[in-house]
Amino acid sequence: MAAQHVARSLGGQYEGMVGELKSYFMMSIPKNNLNKRNLNNNNDDPVVAAFQARKQFNKRDDENQRLWDRVHRLDPQIPRQRTKRAALPREPPFTEISQGQAIMEDAQRVLEIQDPGFPRQWHLVNQETLGNDINVTDVWKQGITGNGTIVAILDDGLDYESGDLAENFYAAGSYDFNDHEDLPKPKLFDDTHGTRCAGQIAAQKNDVCGIGIAYNSRVSGIRILSGEITDVDEASALNYKYQENDIFSCSWGPPDNGETMEAPDGILAEAFINGIENGRGGKGSIYVFATGNGAISGDNCNFDGYTNSIYTITVGAIDHNNAHPPYSESCSAQMVVTYSSGGGQYIYTTGVGKNVCSDHHGGTSAAAPTAAGVFALVLSVRPELTWRDLQHLCVQTAVPVSTDDDDWKELPSGRLYNHKYGYGKLDAHKIVEAAKTFELVNKQTHLELPVVDPKHEKIAIPDTSKDDKKKRKALESKVQVTEDMVKGAGLLRLEHVTATVNIEHQRRGDIVINLQSPNDVVSELATMRPADKSPDGIVDWKFMTVKHWEENPVGEWTLLVYDVSHPETNGSFFNWTLTLFGEMDPNFTDEPNYTPLTSINNETAKPIENHSETAVPTASESLSASHSGDTVSEEPTRLKPSTSDDTSSTTATGTTAQAGSDEEGEGESHGGTSTIVYALVGSGAIITLAAGMYVQKRKGWRSPVLPSTENGPEGGRPTGYEFQVLRHSEEQEDEDERPLLTEEESRRNNTSS
Repeated sequence: MAAQHVARSLGGQYEGMVGELKSYFMMSIPKNNLNKRNLNNNNDDPVVAAFQARKQFNKRDDENQRLWDRVHRLDPQIPRQRTKRAALPREPPFTEISQGQAIMEDAQRVLEIQDPGFPRQWHLVNQETLGNDINVTDVWKQGITGNGTIVAILDDGLDYESGDLAENFYAAGSYDFNDHEDLPKPKLFDDTHGTRCAGQIAAQKNDVCGIGIAYNSRVSGIRILSGEITDVDEASALNYKYQENDIFSCSWGPPDNGETMEAPDGILAEAFINGIENGRGGKGSIYVFATGNGAISGDNCNFDGYTNSIYTITVGAIDHNNAHPPYSESCSAQMVVTYSSGGGQYIYTTGVGKNVCSDHHGGTSAAAPTAAGVFALVLSVRPELTWRDLQHLCVQTAVPVSTDDDDWKELPSGRLYNHKYGYGKLDAHKIVEAAKTFELVNKQTHLELPVVDPKHEKIAIPDTSKDDKKKRKALESKVQVTEDMVKGAGLLRLEHVTATVNIEHQRRGDIVINLQSPNDVVSELATMRPADKSPDGIVDWKFMTVKHWEENPVGEWTLLVYDVSHPETNGSFFNWTLTLFGEMDPNFTDEPNYTPLTSINNETAKPIENHSETAVPTASESLSASHSGDTVSEEPTRLKPSTSDDTSSTTATGTTAQAGSDEEGEGESHGGTSTIVYALVGSGAIITLAAGMYVQKRKGWRSPVLPSTENGPEGGRPTGYEFQVLRHSEEQEDEDERPLLTEEESRRNNTSS
């Protein structure tokens, strides 16, 4: 072999092949055989010099020439130090960490914080990455710590004996709806969730664990998630002591499994309406809901009637890197985000037990109470703010994060919006400072535009499952909003936009729905949900978006419906209703004018371009004109409800929009055996059949099953309300075929109670 022959000829030892390189071989020569003067001079290496000389000499030797010709060169091996390409040191550099430590130490010194867990509460002061926190310490230094506000935690109980919570616990605003006891004591082994949430908000400044965001606020515990509960109890919980409890923090909802589609209706819907109308002395209860943890399952928070309600502030999660964690759901109803678990970090808070702490709290369950704590600071400064004022402040002060994400779009208002982040993260200092001088918004008004085919024909939705995303064909339905319509409704400034949709489809999860405004702003109302195999379609479901906040609504609005998967299944579109909610012009004195439409774009669906959004001129500050007439009450006008038959899952009615959904996530009927509570609304009395009451499981964080009590009416929804209002239906019967209470029986029972 040539390599072996050359090695021996040079006085070396053949060491074999170099790894798996079949053309490279090694040889070695003892150092003592070399001239030391030449060891560090590659050009004069004696072995290399000998190799080159022998190659020249062997050209004269026919016997050795063939072997030496096969060895092209000899490279001496010189040891070199290699730098490991391991993980880089944690960014930012130590100088920034020291700045974070300085902020932490300054807060501890100025505010006399001795809580041992405070340095671990990175969501309050992030020592490693400056700015990746809620920016609250300067608020505390102003003496703004939540005084005078009360936050109710609707959850699995609250350990009011905890050393971190005892002094801030508000017993008068608390109740156990699971066991019907005065105090919400955690009893089950996993009744830890509510206590952790309470600690985020109101953990005392002491020496136990950490510190709450509003550490001088008070917390009530309303226990509803530790067992079975009726709709009556849940509705009572949503309004419990709502003249004293200012904020209701709710880290729960329907199952986050990517297939459930549920909304509060009946008495539950009425509870939300009652809360925003009458809570806090008419300023409105503040309902804070977590978006949900179902993103990994393909879920979207617009399929949850709690999170896509105009009456709730929907809060998603970001991690300590300001990134969107894989569990946090996205949707156009999401208003803001705030910090929670992800990237290996969790929220440090209070645990169940006298001096117990928790370092493993997270999910969107932790995002909602963080927001509730910030809102407690805001209300302690401006207690007169209404439920809509607080939403305006969220929109105006949210800070966009992770702005390299391609879903961020600039809006006509000049703000940015992202379906994963909403308007951005809550900044405690910014929202509190803005609240100090915020001008209260005027009354709410709305413009409701049913879009119905005069022939009541359904339209086939084109299948695009095999099309490129940019070339997908959509069924388009358009509605024109005119200046006169806007003026007739007294609409000064746009806030929430809803689209109530009726579609039949053999596989609901294949449906994608977008709403395009006259300014080419596109809201993703419904995204594909691979796990949703329901054949029930979409029946009177109200999708909501906050992406069009303060946009000029005049012009053509387009609903775009796609069928994006499973070509063997298909569906048809029936109708939809566009509703624009917003601030009423203070000079408007007429009754709001609602303009029903009886036209729908019934053309064959055609290919459309993939809608990209660009910045457009800012909407006019005023969209209304003065009118004369009677003063309008703050509440939207109620229409007298009327009875109607149930609708099946494969038909839809061509009527005005129904708020809320008649859809059960498991495809169950709302009537018949699932009717559990009967109520008569109008006199204020609620009558229940105690002997025949049927209860449903509510246990779960962001995942209780929330049943509905009856199908929605085909008509007669109270105008302007987002949900349907509970009404008596004489045609429904319970499981035992016993009729509902007659008016005489109701009066008799009401008198006896």
